[in-house]
Formats: sequence, structure tokens, C-alpha cells
Amino acid sequence: MGAGAHGSSRDAAAVYGMATASALEGIRPAGLGGPVSTASPRMLSLSFMAIMGGIGAFGPFLGLVLDRLGHSAAVIGGLLALVPITRIASAPLWSLIADRYRVGARILQAATLTTTLVAVAVASGRLGAIGLGVTLVVFAFARAPIGPILDGLTVRALEARRGDAAGYGPIRLWGSVAFLVMAGAAALVADAVALPTAPMVLAAGAWAVGAVVLLGLPGGEGGPPVALGPALRGLAARPGIGLVVAALPLHGMGLNAYDSWFALHVEQLGLASVWTGVALAVGVLMEVAVMAVGGRILARFRPESLVSLSMAVAAVRWGVTALISEPWLLTAVQALHGVAFAVFWVGVIELFRRASAPEIRASAQAVVMTACYGLGPLLTSVVGGALVDDHGTGALFGAAGLAAAVGAVLTAVGGRRLRPVSG
Repeated sequence: MGAGAHGSSRDAAAVYGMATASALEGIRPAGLGGPVSTASPRMLSLSFMAIMGGIGAFGPFLGLVLDRLGHSAAVIGGLLALVPITRIASAPLWSLIADRYRVGARILQAATLTTTLVAVAVASGRLGAIGLGVTLVVFAFARAPIGPILDGLTVRALEARRGDAAGYGPIRLWGSVAFLVMAGAAALVADAVALPTAPMVLAAGAWAVGAVVLLGLPGGEGGPPVALGPALRGLAARPGIGLVVAALPLHGMGLNAYDSWFALHVEQLGLASVWTGVALAVGVLMEVAVMAVGGRILARFRPESLVSLSMAVAAVRWGVTALISEPWLLTAVQALHGVAFAVFWVGVIELFRRASAPEIRASAQAVVMTACYGLGPLLTSVVGGALVDDHGTGALFGAAGLAAAVGAVLTAVGGRRLRPVSG
């Protein structure tokens, strides 16, 4: 296929890959099971590295791989659209199961093994469009609980060891490092190796390592099912929580616009595609730096203030992105990813940890994933479809800036009314 088709595939891959990577980062269930003392910081860091490293090789390059296997751009777009749709439906289901039956550790192990097998199936290059559709639905269904449960295990282990979750960032940052390294490695093998599915082989290898590491997790706590209804109704009735939840898709719209449309934006500005890679690298490095000091940030600021601040900074980021074309300045602005994403994620994890009763931590955090990384990408697609053809990608980023500004106001108002359930 021609260069235009390959460009479309890369853009479609970014829609899927970066949104999936984003979706891995912030949900914490109470129903993890087992004595958390066995989940050491080193084990948790290795788990993040393997799982997010696999995402770095799989997500951004899936569309390119499908293109090289001979599928049309329309088929590729349809296949990739299956992932966020399935995730919206499956994330709350998995979280409710993990909370109610306290089997989160077993779900995490099974889900990681399943995603490994999916990568192997795609890497085989033998699946047709229908087979790939079924496989990607299975992938999305299995992928949905991995982020929530791994983050939840991290939070529980930290609470057991030190009484709070302030050490989450220094553990989670290794996932960001691995994502960047594996994405670079996948880019190299995609061009240097004759095998068209080479990035999928890297992803399968990383996830296989993660599956082995996660075999060391303890099993479920056992006991009778947990009654979730009263606690869920209590969360929904809490003052301010509705405004915060309403702000999440507005913020997610901008994050997904960056992940999905930034490469096309760079192309429309007439810049070399290398600037896309440089901007992504700058953003991830700033994300790692902020995660490393996440505990210090939480010690000084309320989580709802951090979430509101991150949305305000995102509004500036997307607005400037929409208006400028100088490559160095455009790249420098993406350093705000350290606030617009990393500060947001550290803050929103802590906000919902404090806002939810222990028995519904997974279910409460599933709201974050569904709103920000399920509804957010769908909102991006709708707005992008309405604006980009006639007005260019700059209009999409301008709309994302306005949405983030509204989200900042909603979070600021709702955050003032929130009171923590847990410390």
C-alpha cells in the first residue's frame, strides 16, 4: 500500500495503542486477595515494566502491522475501534467481580496470559479480518482488568508497608520507561526485520515475562461475597463526585487527541515525522520525572487540586498546540505532559482512593477508566470527525483545550465539596 495508507494505519494504531497504554495506569481494587506483604516494590516495578513495555510494542504498531498484512484502512479502523468499545463494557464488569468475590489476583494472572496469547496469534500473521476482530475483542476484554488490578495491588502493598500510597509514582514510572524503550525497539525492528509482525513478537515476549512474574502473586482471600450495593450508592450520592466524574471525559478527550491525532497534526503542519517521536519522548520523560516525586507532590497538595490544576495546564497545552507551527516550540509545549497527564494520574488515583470505601475500590476506579479512557476517546472521535476534514487538526486541539478548561472548573467546584472516606 502507498505512503498515505501507511500514514492512516499509524494514526489508527496510535488511537488504539496510546489509549490502551493510558487505560493501564490508574485503577485500584480492594479485591486483590492474599497477603500483600508478598508483593514487593521490586516485583511490582517488574510487572509494570513487562506489561507497559508490551503495550509500547503492541499498541502504536498494531495498525502498521495490519497494513503490512494487506488489510485496508477501513478494515484497520474498524478493527481498532473494537478495543475501546469492548473496554467500556468490560472494565466495570471485571471490577465488580474483583470487588465482590475478592479474586483480583487470579484475574490479573489469567488476563496477562490471555493478552500474551493474543499477541502470539496476531504475530502469526494467519488471521483474517474476522479472526482478527474476534481476537481483538478478546484482547480488550482481557486487557481491561490488568491496569485496575495491578495499580490496586501497588496501592494495597504500599498502604500495608507504610500506611499510605505516596510511593506509587516511583514504582509506576518504570512502566513509562519500559513503554518508551519498547516503542523505540519496535520501531527499529519494524523497519529492519523482514517479518511484518515483528513488533507483535516483542509484545508477546514482554507480556510472557509479565505472566511469569505475576505467577508469584498470592491467591484470593476467600470468604463470602462482599455486598457492594450500599457502598456504591454511597459513593454516587457523595457531594461533588458527579462533577468530578463529568470532567473526566473532557480531560480524556485532549489526552486521546494527543495520542491519536498528533502525528497527523505534525504532518499537516508540513513538519518531518521525526518531530512526533521527539515530542513523545519529551512527554514521557517528563511523565517519568513527575512520577518519581509523586509522593512529595501528594504530601503538599490535595488530590482534587492536582486534578483541577492538571486540566487547566492541559487547556493551555492544547490551545498552544492548536496555534503554533514552529517545531521546537511545538515539542517544548509537550513537556507539559508531565503535569497534564502525570500530575493528573497521581492526583486522580489518590482522589478516588480517598473517596471510595475499601470494599468498592475497584468499582469506583473503574468509573475513572470508563469516563476518561472510554468516553474520552469516543468524544475525540466525534469531535475529530466533525472538525478535522474541514478545519484541520488544529481545530480539534483547540476544542480539546476548551473541553479541558471546562473540566478544570468542574473539578475545582466538585473537589471543594468532596470529603475523604479513607485517609
